[in-house]
Amino acid sequence: LCIVSIYIVVDLYKILVLALFFWAGFVLTYYLTPVVIQVVKVKRLFEKLSERSSHATHIPSFGGVTFYVVFIIAISVAEQFFQMGRAVYLVPAATIMFVIGLKDDLTGISPRNKIFAQILATTLLFLSTDFQVTDLHGFVGLHEANPILIIVLSFSVVIFFINAFNLIDGIDGLASSLAAFYFGVFSVVFFMLREWALLCVSIALIGMFIAFLRYNLSTDKKIFMGDTGSLFIGFIIAAFVMHLMTSDYPRLLNSIQSPNFGVFLIATLYVPVFDSIRVFVARSMEGRSPFSPDRNHIHHLLMDRFELSHRQTTARILLFNVLISFLFWLLGAFLPHLWVVVALLAMSILFSFYLRNLRQQMRVKN
Repeated sequence: LCIVSIYIVVDLYKILVLALFFWAGFVLTYYLTPVVIQVVKVKRLFEKLSERSSHATHIPSFGGVTFYVVFIIAISVAEQFFQMGRAVYLVPAATIMFVIGLKDDLTGISPRNKIFAQILATTLLFLSTDFQVTDLHGFVGLHEANPILIIVLSFSVVIFFINAFNLIDGIDGLASSLAAFYFGVFSVVFFMLREWALLCVSIALIGMFIAFLRYNLSTDKKIFMGDTGSLFIGFIIAAFVMHLMTSDYPRLLNSIQSPNFGVFLIATLYVPVFDSIRVFVARSMEGRSPFSPDRNHIHHLLMDRFELSHRQTTARILLFNVLISFLFWLLGAFLPHLWVVVALLAMSILFSFYLRNLRQQMRVKN
């Protein structure tokens, strides 16, 4: 009876801690965001409108300032609760991404300097063994591959996703909703792995995004996360993915086959990953720079073709991403690795043709 009582008390303590982190993230964001909006309006720190802009008026775009404050507080408090030791590497690296995003929103920054900063931040992150992938556990047939190959792949994954998440931030609510879902998935996995510190940080960020959506989807107090937020959050998501790939998930996750865990993570982050690859390939095939602007992203095509509002488009894309993630968790539990990879590739090819057809319809219509 005493042992049972101890377990109940411990579980209640953890639930209370998680609730405190969630509400702290929510409340800080809810009350700090209007302050950021007011500062931006007083100082007139608006980004320039372009033909790709989804709004006809100037909107504040420094929501990432709030994100950074909430993240720093959350990881600092989690460090005190659980003594994880990862903040020493994660905070400086994340700070670099925040500063670069802030600089980009304020005055702009060249692509070369932006990539250099991303490489620097990723290098700082990989100084910690908690983020150094050494074994892929059978993902695409790889286990303990050549260290140089692993390093190149790791840098490529982090830098690619930072920019992929930045590109998906094109309409109201989309990037924030997807990020809330991603950290929700991370929370479930961290709970299964007993990673309490990063679980608390993820829960705090979920509360943060829910509160931010109140303003991001608002008509009177609207604000964007901007590059300040999208580069920073994209980096945090990529860092969490790298940590999950270094964790002892084959032993602790009994609900999915080890080689399929990497596929599941790709499926969870499917929308920004798929959309960026598709857009880069399409632009290259047209003889343009992969970074040249256009309205060929998933959210642009759906919104323009079906005349959807920002909220309607966001809801459809979010639901699609949730279903893809859940589907590949199930497939990863029951099917061999090769079949799961083939299923992901086949679905991506079919979806690419569907979006290409939508774009052709828009050209004919115009």
